[in-house]
Amino acid sequence: MDAIVGLGDSYAAGVGSPDPDGLCWRSRSAYPIQVGTALGRDVVLNACLGATIADVLANQLDSLSADTPLVTITVGGNDAGFAQVLTRCALPAWMGDSDDVLDEAAWVIRDVLPERLRSLYAAVRAKAPNARLIVAGYPRLWDRPEDCNLATFFSPHEIGRMNQAADELAIVIGAAARDSGADFLDVRSAFTGQGVCERVEWIRGVSWPVEESFHPAPLGHRAYARAVLDSYGRRETAGIPAKPSVRYGVDCRGSAPTFRLPDLLSGRSLRGAKAHGLDTDEVAALGERVRQPQPDPAAHDRLRELDAQVRATR
Repeated sequence: MDAIVGLGDSYAAGVGSPDPDGLCWRSRSAYPIQVGTALGRDVVLNACLGATIADVLANQLDSLSADTPLVTITVGGNDAGFAQVLTRCALPAWMGDSDDVLDEAAWVIRDVLPERLRSLYAAVRAKAPNARLIVAGYPRLWDRPEDCNLATFFSPHEIGRMNQAADELAIVIGAAARDSGADFLDVRSAFTGQGVCERVEWIRGVSWPVEESFHPAPLGHRAYARAVLDSYGRRETAGIPAKPSVRYGVDCRGSAPTFRLPDLLSGRSLRGAKAHGLDTDEVAALGERVRQPQPDPAAHDRLRELDAQVRATR
């Protein structure tokens, strides 16, 4: 099969674009499909929501062959706990601290991820020995240490550490890709000025459905496609189909969890509020008022005040 094959996680599957399909949330706006359309090549999109490196190895490589001309990959974020980190950092201060999960993510990126990535790239090479292998990394989520979203409580410290993790992830993925003879696309600069809470977001903030939160918006997926096409040289070959076809791979959702909003009405929230001297009735009432899809901005402003009050005591 001489189709382009798109491997990886939700960033490669197109999550954050309209009309997600199946358990994997694949979209026709996913960057591998945009690349195939531009090159006039058929595409097999195997990338999937929640996919880890192990999931890619188990479920996404069957479409590869000696005839595969191009393989794109974006994966590794879920191995580092992408959703778990976001979920913990989004909590208000009275529900706990996030440094432990951030520390664990940094350890995985530094000490675990390199060998996993090299093993994956070697497996891809073995099944598609003649393919061009393009590995696309991840952007920073924020340009400024400011959380503008309702119902989340990311602190400047947490935003800074998450951006630092994105930088470390780029270094590790880039080194593993180059060691394997693959092209690495560092997309951080392309997304600069277009992060969460910027005037034009290429990375979504809190979104509905919530699975789309902190994923590329359509403009972000387009930026990924441009980066791949620029790297590939937009080369076309004789005999390309006039209307490229798109086929989805096995619809087997990845093993990693997805982002969850804080549950301000949970026992954990109310116990934490009480332990920090907050009025639990007020916290519960405010929590009701910020429940989506119609959050009350004034209630969230008050919750931010309580969050800052608790953080100031640490």
